[in-house]
Amino acid sequence: MTNESFRRLGRLAVLSLAATLAACSGGDGPGDPGGGGAPERVEVIVNSVSRTLSILSPDSASPVVRTVELGSQGSPVAAAVRGGLAVVPMGTYPFAVVVDLRTGVVTHTVALPANSGATGAAFLNDSIVMIANPNRNTVSPVNAVTGTIKPELAVGTYPQTVVPGPDVVFVLNANLVNFAPAGPGSVSVITAANKVDATASLQGINPTAGVVSGARLFIVNAGHFGGNDGTLSVLNLATATEEVFTGFGEFPGSVDVGVSGNVYVGVYGTGILEWNPGVHQFVRGLDNPIVPAGGPPVSAVAVDYAGRLHTLNPGSCNAPGKEYRLVGSTANRTVTTGVCPFDIKFTQLAAPTD
Repeated sequence: MTNESFRRLGRLAVLSLAATLAACSGGDGPGDPGGGGAPERVEVIVNSVSRTLSILSPDSASPVVRTVELGSQGSPVAAAVRGGLAVVPMGTYPFAVVVDLRTGVVTHTVALPANSGATGAAFLNDSIVMIANPNRNTVSPVNAVTGTIKPELAVGTYPQTVVPGPDVVFVLNANLVNFAPAGPGSVSVITAANKVDATASLQGINPTAGVVSGARLFIVNAGHFGGNDGTLSVLNLATATEEVFTGFGEFPGSVDVGVSGNVYVGVYGTGILEWNPGVHQFVRGLDNPIVPAGGPPVSAVAVDYAGRLHTLNPGSCNAPGKEYRLVGSTANRTVTTGVCPFDIKFTQLAAPTD
């Protein structure tokens, strides 16, 4: 769709992207403990039921997995990761936990607004993380370096995901009432920690995950529970237009873009779909999904720096889950995670100085 708010959103996002893409060359920022020497690439997995992070190498065939305990309460399902820091909203427990990824130490536990239900989070810059409070229709800016929080900002109804871009974040508002969609969702754009620049309506129902690739924002819409009506919204930030594509099954919940430009979508009870945005066609659809190690569920998909697809299988969430690294559609590595893994992020740690 196109309206003035959406046009403004597109202009703001494109200006921010254009101004900062050249600066995003992988250098160390304030969020990176240490500095100098050879960097270390790490993969960070959020384990919801065990309330832990698994930290491992994306490259090793048999990586050593470090486990970080996040606390005795909560239901984390996602993390914001940048440089050497991870920030994990704790869901039913109104706090966010900040972890130093190099040392594996919890550096701050930040109190969020009461009844926040905090789920999604993304770094706006090297220090500020925007955390979604779906039960309050707000986001909270948190300084991950100092462990302090700023006043919450109003966004749309039921913000459940925050998608990072260079010096901009997109808040996906699911528009859920009593956990059911009340209508199409919306997206809010934030380029500074003290205000929401614009909020615009979407066509998709229950936007639940997103990724920025170039001047496009790909949004997975989970649809209605039991409705088998998942869709993919493609927001062209340069033209401020949205296209919606069907055929994404029952409750798709994760998305990333590969080096070819193809979009990978995790459908929890089905597998991984691969969609070509150039021709608007499936490479692997519902009738032929990628199913690592033989079958679902699939709780997350993510593409690493080398273009390799990683995915998570939480099983029944009463025992440790599995992480798979794929070559094509075949798993060439399997790693045991914590209980109920639900999110994957990648980052690069600066080497410590001596």
